[in-house]
Amino acid sequence: MRDTFRESIDALIFWADDYGYTVGFAPNGEDSISSDAKYIEINSNSTIETQLYTLLHECGHLLIYNNGSTFGFSNIHKNFSEKSSTHKVFTVIEEVEAWKRGRSLAKRLGIYVDDDAWNRRVCSAIKKYMIWAVN
Repeated sequence: MRDTFRESIDALIFWADDYGYTVGFAPNGEDSISSDAKYIEINSNSTIETQLYTLLHECGHLLIYNNGSTFGFSNIHKNFSEKSSTHKVFTVIEEVEAWKRGRSLAKRLGIYVDDDAWNRRVCSAIKKYMIWAVN
């Protein structure tokens, strides 16, 4: 297991670079990934532990974009309006899958994840998407 959150973040930056992605940290950053720009942005105002877990999540999206998904998210996003229930539901599903893949990536790379802190972060993030989806 990696000794520090910083070492784990560095390992993920190196891992993302292998896929051609750059990771940037910015105050009030978007916590997002752009597959077109091959860029991951993380909010540097968050705690270092939150930055790590968010980066794992964004790397989960990278894996979805790179390896595909059984749900066919790209087709859903192309064929349904952003305001449609279908688009919203599948966005929530994609977010859950990205968290799951991020967690699996942590295990593969030997990155320590505190279960309680991880679960709180996942629940907070998914709850926001669920509220968005029903409105």
